[in-house]
Amino acid sequence: MDEKKEFNEEEFLAKVEKAASKGASKGGVKNILLSVLPTLIVIGLLAYLIIPKIEALHNGLKSFFKFDEPLADHDQTIENHGIFGYTAADFEEAILGDSEKLQKLEVYSQEISDVAEISDTGLFNWAVFTKCQLITYNGKVVYTVDLGQLKTTNIHFDEENKTIVLSIPHAVQEEINIPEDQIQFGDTSKGLLAFGDIKMTVEQATKVQAEAREKMQQKLDEQKVQETADRFAKLAVWELYSPIIKGVAKDYSLEVVFK
Repeated sequence: MDEKKEFNEEEFLAKVEKAASKGASKGGVKNILLSVLPTLIVIGLLAYLIIPKIEALHNGLKSFFKFDEPLADHDQTIENHGIFGYTAADFEEAILGDSEKLQKLEVYSQEISDVAEISDTGLFNWAVFTKCQLITYNGKVVYTVDLGQLKTTNIHFDEENKTIVLSIPHAVQEEINIPEDQIQFGDTSKGLLAFGDIKMTVEQATKVQAEAREKMQQKLDEQKVQETADRFAKLAVWELYSPIIKGVAKDYSLEVVFK
């Protein structure tokens, strides 16, 4: 027969106390959860109602603090600080300015001369009666670029390379100028029976000078001075407007091309 185990009262009371302690602990957590549940429900409801409004406010502020680029009435927006301001560049206004004040820009000049010989054969066209004289015509030719022709269509923006491309007309040759004080008359060579100096009428002098001017033009064409003038035209316009472009936006550069 199995022996009966004696009842241990102290051990029994200890177990009961331990079980009661666990029950009290579970009950405490449950009570805490029940106490904060209403607060959690209120917080969740408020979040459901408020968060969409916060997002709408954020989007509104974002649009309020942001400007479209480029800004209206300006060529380029250099920096955009939203409501705190912006930095804009007006290149067209800087280049064109008051178009009525823009004039022809002298880009190149060259001195040129030609020698003409005039003869007076005298009686019977015999050499003994013939008189000859050399006349040297010293002139100057100027090439210009008409800045008054520049329009907004001549200004192009290369935002990627931060370059302003300005297209200009080719250099134009002005009329060859031969000042009266630059006309040199040489000594008159005379035949044995030739006397006095050669005299020309106004019409004759004008004709001789026109012929000299034609010869000067031929020399200019042969020397391809027009091409030289075009190179100086691009350089002169660049030197004129490049500081202006830098003054408007230091990060931008100027490129000059022919239209």
